[in-house]
Amino acid sequence: MLNRHFSIYLGAHLVPAVIGFFAITIYTRLLNPHEYGVYVIGMGVAGILGAVCFAWIRLSVARYQATSADVDFRGTALLAFGLTIFAISSLAPAALLLFQFDVSIDVMIASIFVAVAVGAFDISQEFQRATLRPMRFAVIAVARSALTLIFGVLAIHFGYGGFGLIMALASGALICAVLNMAGSSRGMSRWQGDQLKQFARYGLPLSIGGLSNAIYTTSDRLIVAYLLGEGATGLFGVAADLPRQFLVMLGSSVAAATVPILFRTLAKDGRAATRERLNDNAELLLAVVCPVVVWLALAADQVAGTFVGPEFRDSVSLLLPVLALARLCGVINQFYVQISFQLAERPLLLLLQACFTMLISIAAMFPLILYFGLLGAALATLFAEAVGLVLAIYLARLAFPVPFDIRRLRGVLAATLAMAGAISLARMSINGTGFISLAAVSVIGGTAYATAIWCFDVARVKTLTLTALRRHRLLVPALADRKI
Repeated sequence: MLNRHFSIYLGAHLVPAVIGFFAITIYTRLLNPHEYGVYVIGMGVAGILGAVCFAWIRLSVARYQATSADVDFRGTALLAFGLTIFAISSLAPAALLLFQFDVSIDVMIASIFVAVAVGAFDISQEFQRATLRPMRFAVIAVARSALTLIFGVLAIHFGYGGFGLIMALASGALICAVLNMAGSSRGMSRWQGDQLKQFARYGLPLSIGGLSNAIYTTSDRLIVAYLLGEGATGLFGVAADLPRQFLVMLGSSVAAATVPILFRTLAKDGRAATRERLNDNAELLLAVVCPVVVWLALAADQVAGTFVGPEFRDSVSLLLPVLALARLCGVINQFYVQISFQLAERPLLLLLQACFTMLISIAAMFPLILYFGLLGAALATLFAEAVGLVLAIYLARLAFPVPFDIRRLRGVLAATLAMAGAISLARMSINGTGFISLAAVSVIGGTAYATAIWCFDVARVKTLTLTALRRHRLLVPALADRKI
């Protein structure tokens, strides 16, 4: 079931990531760095608002709906969402009047709209994931990405720039949230006070931790905007968005397939069985993210020359290797180590880790940006992610220790080194930074990685493939008689 669900969730995240990747290609050719910087700042503010207002609902749904398949939490989640909307409506006008922002009021209002729309979308998707409905999850995820791209291009075409791009994202998310709820609202149970208290007790501390993480992931862009201007923010935002599109997509795919199963395994089979599931999770996660990190880091010139507009290429080539490594640390932390705090229901440990990482990031940003410019922002991000990962691993020992079985992971390491060597050799003989060069480097590196993955039977790829071929009698007799 794990491999089947992972395949579906991989498609559910892969297709939107590819659409998002090409959206960046289109947007960086239609917008200048200043206009893209407005979009980056607006989305950063929306991310903070979403973490404050809606993460507690989404995280509670992920925890309790997954472990209690016979209990309907939709009515309680809808009430919690409505109460949150009421609070935002009451406080937002006063906040906009009392505080002075460097960005326009229109962009701030659009950011609030994005936070609400994306919050509704994420919560509705969490119900699909928690109740093990991967196909519906996939269809809605792809529809949202396609609508966002269409609306975004139209908004830019009609001259709305970065503001229009923000509104396009919000519109796509809201439409798909409505479709999700309309298709699964039958038989919804009434809200229950005990469930709402359960949501608040579990979700609010995690929400505070999510706020710290949102501030951390946004502070780099806001500090770059403060020190270097909106144009520099646009350059940095594109370089940061490229690894995020693929690495977070892959990490989310693994988490979507494994986390509900982990919760159920812990409830039914105990800690030992859960640790074995976690070993599978670690191997699968690293097997799918490590090759992308190597590709982005070692083929940065080709990636930038192919996927972003001329005004963005030099900065993306410079920053991408550092930000890819930073995102790797973040993905391991977010989609593997932090599962420990959810399994043990120790949200305060997550809060401690997130707050410390945020403070490290902010403390490092100012001196490094002032000294190194945009490269300093990338170096500060890498430093903060690495420190945050080490701290998370330490704190996980106080909750539910997550295993790192070297015997299971050495095949991933060997395959990653093989890919890195192949790409490095290919770049010595391949000139240019366009699509042809990128395709050649990618094929050579990908072939080396796939071969190594097969030889070392990483994530049981070889075993499962030969078993499937044997079952369907597609192996030649000599291979069919071999032991796997």
